[in-house]
Amino acid sequence: MIPRFSLRRPGSLTEAMAQHAASADAAYIAGGTELLQVMKMGFAQYGTLIDLKRLPELQGLDVDDRGTLRIGANTTHRQLEHSPLIRDRFPSLAALEARVANVRVRNTGTIGGNLAFAEPHSDPATYLLACGATIVLEGTSGRRELAVDAFILGPLFTAREPSEVLIEIRLPGPEIGEGRAYDKISFFERPAASVGVRLVVADGAISSSTISVGSMTDTPRVIEEASAAFVGAPAEMDALRGPMELAQEAFSAVDAVADLNGSADYKRYLAGVLLERTTRAALQEALPRA
Repeated sequence: MIPRFSLRRPGSLTEAMAQHAASADAAYIAGGTELLQVMKMGFAQYGTLIDLKRLPELQGLDVDDRGTLRIGANTTHRQLEHSPLIRDRFPSLAALEARVANVRVRNTGTIGGNLAFAEPHSDPATYLLACGATIVLEGTSGRRELAVDAFILGPLFTAREPSEVLIEIRLPGPEIGEGRAYDKISFFERPAASVGVRLVVADGAISSSTISVGSMTDTPRVIEEASAAFVGAPAEMDALRGPMELAQEAFSAVDAVADLNGSADYKRYLAGVLLERTTRAALQEALPRA
């Protein structure tokens, strides 16, 4: 049973922050798929919940003149999954969102809430990290923008100050010759291991590479050695056997966390399998535009 609480429904971000400041035990809530669950289990208790779902400052899904995608924090996973804009210009993000948890969660849960909760098994966080996305926060001291790895500091722990609200996510548009991919292996609707890949192909070779892993560590992280292994290699799967082995060896050094989804060694193995899948998918996306 969820403990009793008061619910506030502000009409603006300024009003929401004022309500938060006026309460000693307040929390912001959007979709509530994570927060209400931990309250129900007794892991957290708040006397006041401030509902952000109606705030206009947290809405919107558009691309600016530089090709950067702006995702309002209140955008649901289902909206991202079905958006024609996302499907056309960011297909790997649409594919990721189609596999988040289940339909109920995708209909209710927001991408802003997902990131703000910093659950170690987050799908979007791993992908957004690989793709160089940033998180925009606004609070009483103004607005600031952080890279994903600077925002997510630990399991259920972020750089967000208590008064701050996550208002949007900014995802750079793909370069010419760029491919992105994300894949996971899941049990109980939670990834046991996940891998995000961003590759740029120029003149038949991989000129840039970023590889991130999630679910196997406390926070999603870029594996620098794995990323570097692909740079300069021919942009063909058959030619990537050596770089692929080097990248998979880099996974063996990752300080993986054992949990109900598997041992540390098993998760490293899964990440190696996923790396081949995501690299292939990223190349397929990159080559038509290369």
